[in-house]
Amino acid sequence: APALMELNSDPEVVRYTGDGPLRSITEARKLIEERVFPQWQKYRMGRFTVTLKDGTFLGWCGLRYFPETKEVDLGFRFMKKYWGKG
Repeated sequence: APALMELNSDPEVVRYTGDGPLRSITEARKLIEERVFPQWQKYRMGRFTVTLKDGTFLGWCGLRYFPETKEVDLGFRFMKKYWGKG
């Protein structure tokens, strides 16, 4: 939750996502518990943490299923300090 909070509190990171910036770790935990975990439990797909070999959090990537449209979104989000690194 702290890493997700740091990532999603940057307005530039969430600029085109349709999500507003997170304002608290509690809000980040709620997002994980109510959106990330249920996606995996119901559809066996979801978002995965992306780290360096030393464990440094870079962001996440993965799939999200939208049952109302039966579509799958391929998404990713990375800390701004790692943008443009290839």
